Amino acid sequence: MKTKIFVFLMAFIALSAAVSAVNLQISSVDINGRTIQSTDTSTTANDYSRGQALDINVCVLALADVQNAQIRAFIPGYDYATNEPSKISDMTDTFNLKQGHEECFDMSLQVPTLIDVDYFKLRVTADDRDGESVLENYQLYLTGISKKNAIEIKDFSLDPQEVIAGRAFTGKIEIHNLADITVNDLKLTMSIPALNIKVSEYMDSIDSDKTKTFEELLLRIPECTKPGNYDVEMIVDFNSFSETQSAGSISVTAGDTCATAATPTAPVQDNTVVSVPNLQEVTQGTSVVYPVVINNAGSASQTYTLSVTGASTWSTTRIDPSSVLVVPAGQSKTAYVYVGTNNNVELGDKAFTLSIDSGSDSKSVPLVARITKSTTTDLSSFKNALEIGLVILVVILIIVGLVIGFNKMKDNKQETEPYY
Repeated sequence: MKTKIFVFLMAFIALSAAVSAVNLQISSVDINGRTIQSTDTSTTANDYSRGQALDINVCVLALADVQNAQIRAFIPGYDYATNEPSKISDMTDTFNLKQGHEECFDMSLQVPTLIDVDYFKLRVTADDRDGESVLENYQLYLTGISKKNAIEIKDFSLDPQEVIAGRAFTGKIEIHNLADITVNDLKLTMSIPALNIKVSEYMDSIDSDKTKTFEELLLRIPECTKPGNYDVEMIVDFNSFSETQSAGSISVTAGDTCATAATPTAPVQDNTVVSVPNLQEVTQGTSVVYPVVINNAGSASQTYTLSVTGASTWSTTRIDPSSVLVVPAGQSKTAYVYVGTNNNVELGDKAFTLSIDSGSDSKSVPLVARITKSTTTDLSSFKNALEIGLVILVVILIIVGLVIGFNKMKDNKQETEPYY
């Protein structure tokens, strides 16, 4: 009886050992053509930069026949792993391999641009259906991106997406510095190559690992542009010889300014037409007015509510005589949008939006204030110079008068002195 129990236990142990045996061995791992050593056998760290592609080649040796085996490579500890899983993890298809045979497999990862600059582990596992998992660790040091690739366009928006020919749209571009150093002298150019139009904006610097947004750029579509979709290119130049770019698109619709130079109009409803000049020039620290003519061609009176957005950071605005107009059927009324610019507002085109709400419908009309240099400082300097010159002239006249007076007194004194 004891002999039977002993034989049974030995068979069970042998069966358990067979089931849980290590059937695969990771024989080598290459990254981008360079063989790296496991942390079990080496303390060497391998440097890779943010955004860099990792082409991984893993070779495995079968210590026994394996069925439905898989190899996985991954980088644990990344804060946004659930948002970018494909960058930090890859896995092969299942495969079979006979004992004593070796096979190599290609996988690819990409170092996330948002990963911390620090030490990380590349973990490679090899598993088959029945055997134990094999795990090897490889030390990676993930650095900031190279200087020439330091800037990425993180996000951008084009508003509006549908533009009437002859009017303008704005672009807002957010960039991120992926390098370990501050990047200086950045220039953003937004263009539509098909229309040969572009506009540029500048930024002095952006610190390491920081995100900044360029001031809104305004680009006007030519009046007679053919309707259709157009690519919008955004290129950021930095560090004198480097650049990064991204692209979007807008849809251009036909305008009513191509045949004539009349004031642009924007339909609010089928029976309502709004006329307002898109562009006005104004000097720093002064005001400009945009007349808004609303024509109600319908058969009933209509109430319109006017509001202005996008101008609060560089000006003050008001609407006279009221921001609410009641326009009888078949008539028109005019409201006046006053824009008073700040004294220190930057020169160039400033975009803002006039919204017209009729209750059942609304329309946003992009407007532009072209800021020119104020002459107040020059006039003030000229006035001060005149005042100083006048004071000097008065002083000179007083001195001349005194000299003449002293000379006359001297002559009179000589005439009245007696001679002996």
